[in-house]
Amino acid sequence: MSSSLLAGRVALVTGASRGIGAAVARALGAHGASVAVNYLRSAEAAARVVADIEKSGSRAIAVAGDVCDLAQVRTMVATATEALGPIDVLVCNVMVGTDRIGARAGAARGGASGGCFIDTPDGIASVRDAVASQLDATLACCHAVVPGMRRAGGGSIVLIGASTTHNPYPVPVEIAAAKSAQDAVGRSLARELAPDNIRVNTLAPGFVPTDANAGPFQATLIAHTAEVTPLPKPILPEDVADAVVLLTSDLASKVTGTFVPLDGGRTLI
Repeated sequence: MSSSLLAGRVALVTGASRGIGAAVARALGAHGASVAVNYLRSAEAAARVVADIEKSGSRAIAVAGDVCDLAQVRTMVATATEALGPIDVLVCNVMVGTDRIGARAGAARGGASGGCFIDTPDGIASVRDAVASQLDATLACCHAVVPGMRRAGGGSIVLIGASTTHNPYPVPVEIAAAKSAQDAVGRSLARELAPDNIRVNTLAPGFVPTDANAGPFQATLIAHTAEVTPLPKPILPEDVADAVVLLTSDLASKVTGTFVPLDGGRTLI
């Protein structure tokens, strides 16, 4: 599906070379936005996303950068702005350190770490590091784009959260803790940036099967989620992308400070 709903907008999507971020970038482009596709290491994958966006008729570039590093983020934003124009849509999608988190969680399920993150210094450090990295990434990106949004008279920021922050289910504690911290930042930003006509919303998917969480426990999580979810169909990256399009468009021009669960009703249970 394509439209001109976001025509004239310039979007930066972090972690957009694969999974949810790639789907979001493609959807924004399909609806008319120019898109900066951020990646860290996957240059070829990012280039494929750029090519898909260009095929849909929109402009796009790939921008490399570690979103936890403020200097790199500033360079990334400057590059995107020079190529596409001032950024008025930011989608903070990155969850830092998923490989490490998955390895620790897998070890815990197997009993290798004593069964609980709190039992070992490594488990405690993993949670602390996840929270710090998530906040570094979110704050750096918002810091870099907000001045331009102010000059342009407004903008839209969507933070990709996790519905597990409101109703925990079997996902690593690192994700729940890191995304909870981001939720708090999002609410404060929404209040403080409202006078600048900058909207900030959190979109909180449930479990979304992607290559980022592929592994021996993915099928188990899919089955468990279906058993305890009122709408048991798996949530796809494209479902998240469609919701981002809505939140960044004028259809949601009065919507800010919200936490939007996208989990098939899981947060009702």
